[in-house]
Amino acid sequence: MTSRPALIARSALSLALMATPIFVHAQATPPGQAHAAVPLGRALSGWAGQHGVPLAFDPALTAGRQAPALAAGTTLEEGFARLLDGTGLQAVRRRDGSYALEPAAAVPAPRGRMPALKVGGLTQPAFRYSEGLALEADYLQAQVAGNGDIGSMLRINPAVQFDNAQLSSYTPGDISPAEISINGAQFYQNSFLVDGMSFNNDIDPGQEGSPYRLFAAPGGSQALALDTDLLDTLTVLDSNVPAAYGGFSGGVVDARLRRPSDVLSGSISHQITRSAWTRYHIAEADAENYANASSWGDGQPEFDKAITRITLEGHPSERVGLLANVTRKRSTIPTYFYSSHLVDDYGREKAMQRRETTQSLLKGVWDVNERLTVDATLTHTPTENQFFRSNIRHAGIRIETGGTLASLRAAWTTDWGTVTQQLGWSDTEQSRDAEQDDYMTWSRSTSKDWGTTALTLEGEFGDIEQRQKRLQYKLDLKTDALQAFGGEHRLGAGVLLERDDFRYARLTESSTYTTPARTSTCTNRAGVTDALTCAMGTTASGWPGQYLTRRTRYTTGEIGFDTETYGMYVEDDMRFGPVSVRPGLRIERDTYIGRTTVAPRLAASWAVRDGTLLTAGANRYYDRDIATWRLRDGVNRLRYNSERRTSLDSDWTVGTQASNDTHFDLDRVGYADELMLALRQDWAGLRVNLKVVNRRYRDQVIKVQGRTLDQQADDPTLATSYDTWTNGGRAETNIYSLTVQPLRNLAWGGTRSTALLALDWTDQRSTLPEYDDQSDLFYQNPWIRYDGDFIRYRDLPPDNYNRPWTARLSTITRIDRWNLTVSNLLRYRAGYRAIRDTGRNVLFDGEAARVWEQQSYSPALTWDLRLAWEQPLPSSAGRIFANVDVTNLLDKANAYGESSSATRTVLYETGRQFWLELGYRF
Repeated sequence: MTSRPALIARSALSLALMATPIFVHAQATPPGQAHAAVPLGRALSGWAGQHGVPLAFDPALTAGRQAPALAAGTTLEEGFARLLDGTGLQAVRRRDGSYALEPAAAVPAPRGRMPALKVGGLTQPAFRYSEGLALEADYLQAQVAGNGDIGSMLRINPAVQFDNAQLSSYTPGDISPAEISINGAQFYQNSFLVDGMSFNNDIDPGQEGSPYRLFAAPGGSQALALDTDLLDTLTVLDSNVPAAYGGFSGGVVDARLRRPSDVLSGSISHQITRSAWTRYHIAEADAENYANASSWGDGQPEFDKAITRITLEGHPSERVGLLANVTRKRSTIPTYFYSSHLVDDYGREKAMQRRETTQSLLKGVWDVNERLTVDATLTHTPTENQFFRSNIRHAGIRIETGGTLASLRAAWTTDWGTVTQQLGWSDTEQSRDAEQDDYMTWSRSTSKDWGTTALTLEGEFGDIEQRQKRLQYKLDLKTDALQAFGGEHRLGAGVLLERDDFRYARLTESSTYTTPARTSTCTNRAGVTDALTCAMGTTASGWPGQYLTRRTRYTTGEIGFDTETYGMYVEDDMRFGPVSVRPGLRIERDTYIGRTTVAPRLAASWAVRDGTLLTAGANRYYDRDIATWRLRDGVNRLRYNSERRTSLDSDWTVGTQASNDTHFDLDRVGYADELMLALRQDWAGLRVNLKVVNRRYRDQVIKVQGRTLDQQADDPTLATSYDTWTNGGRAETNIYSLTVQPLRNLAWGGTRSTALLALDWTDQRSTLPEYDDQSDLFYQNPWIRYDGDFIRYRDLPPDNYNRPWTARLSTITRIDRWNLTVSNLLRYRAGYRAIRDTGRNVLFDGEAARVWEQQSYSPALTWDLRLAWEQPLPSSAGRIFANVDVTNLLDKANAYGESSSATRTVLYETGRQFWLELGYRF
């Protein structure tokens, strides 16, 4: 029987799909805003009409040109500038207040000079409510690309903090996307979108980086490691986020792919770096061990990293454009097979670690007519990371993440506004493929001779597959300006329908075998030879052979569930003279936790005078749900303990099934309440933005033991000390930020430059555990002594994603006569603070209080530099280009952490590193 919610959802989806005519004849020009790419002439006319100003122009000037999308709240002048960007046209204001479209004053280019590069991209366009920061393609292309991931491109953003270990000297060969926290939220509580569709990893993003977990595989917040080379804009919405966005308590990272070019064009490039081009900063006490690094976590003293990009694009017909790209990122990391302290005694044999991501992307855009645009994107981006275990043969591990995302979008301009529909499907994973299914502990022998003690270890723990399949539909309605109740209104409404399928599966039966016994043959009386758990070869005890007699068995099995999410939003962007107000409401319900969430949004701004804008807001954002909270409930039941046999002729006994060690019982959704105040001031050719954001995080999911909650779950399979999840997490953060940038490019001595200065101070008043941290102390909140004062445990400051203050400066300078662009990014960050449990206790109010202490390190300065050179070839044969990137140009030894060893040696970021990219484009 079809359930009522499912029937309603399918009916709504069917009606919504019929709302957009795919084949529609061109009608009269609407006075619509350019919400999606439309013909330039129509967009200009609509934009002028929205603001009630006449615009005169020759249609021949705009023929064949397309207009980009405009963000909400764009001013008239900013809208004209954005629509005409790169066209060689300008909107000139006449004395009577009307506008005329004219060619911009042209300066003849010297012979052989490459096409002019717009020096910009450091924009905060049209954010009437101080929603965030947008980075355009020019900025993204001019920056030190590093691994070319989205997170690393956000270093200039004052609302963004990074994992302390992102730039570690222990991982310079890795290619994983950088993890980010926005406004103090957990790194897995951001919404990542590409062309409006989610590519979040909701399987187990908070799983630590170790590949050696018995029941898990490491993951990250982004399901796809997308490359930034094809992005048109990269926007972070960190405050006053419109009601159209949900599924986050941090912020929204909205990546938009560019449209295909109007003419046939393409590019090919190869970018490399290696350990020989990298300076390492390693504590002296760790230097020898680092040089002899072995498996994961030991370091990467040797690596070669390469990125190859191939792009082809154009318009096979006047109305259809195609963009195809293949990007391959690969790193090889040879390290020693034996542990670092054993290399001298057991040999210098090496094994290979690898990291690889391949992105295959195809985007098509069909301008059906002047009212309807349809675009589709298909990307397949698998990532495969290969590891091994020190001292153990046949222990190779492949961690497989990424997958496929497909999306279809139709944007229809009506006589009253726009209707945008999107349909997306994705299939991604977070899995482990082991070289061997079983793990053996042998006595060292002539046939098992690689052991470093009396025992020899062999094998792995089998294959695990974790998958996330998502089907998502979005409908967004935006009206043009309506006059009502003495003001101007732009209404917005939308619907979200989503179905997610999560699966955890142990694909192969796996056993850990122990306790060898003597044997003189590996063939039993039935003539069956045991080649897995029996081996001939003289042992140290003089046995001619051995077989294994004990095991813990992990059977195959699957745990999974489906969830459905229904959402809707409505908002009204109102303007009454100099005052703008945008109330909104977002309502969602899913079948995972089964709660309906209501998220009010309110933003207001007041244009005090020309160039001065005051903004305020009060908003609520709800968390993402993470599948592993529920998937782990029952995983441990796949284990059977203490199975044994007495000879090769006897059968294995059936062991005792293990108790369930995790219980899922969440009934609330975490959320963040936000208050914000901002001032934007244009002064002396500069735009100054001052913003204060207060975030209060409540009902955050943390992990504790059931007995900590005095919880008596009605499940006889539960272990005595099981883990469970509870909504006991809470924290508060204040973020103060100041950004300054010139309103126009600075011209001097034949150069053009732009810059952005960003300062921030973060006051994070308490630490908030990640969902996978054992958080019983946080829940119990005992008294402790920290740096001489007695405080509650929850008041400890966080020691990750929390540099109390940073200063960031980005500059881009174009030197036309040399065809050279010079980009700099300087970051000055408050020093790392190590928060330590000393293990000592003191008395406080008659009870023992644990003693914690803080160790502070010097502030960190990082200067990254890119030199980008491009040279046109004769006869319009295209252009060759070269990019030289230097990270940490000054080779500063910046501390980011302490080792877990008893000596607590200091950990440092990578020193100076060089990258080289060579390419050709036409």
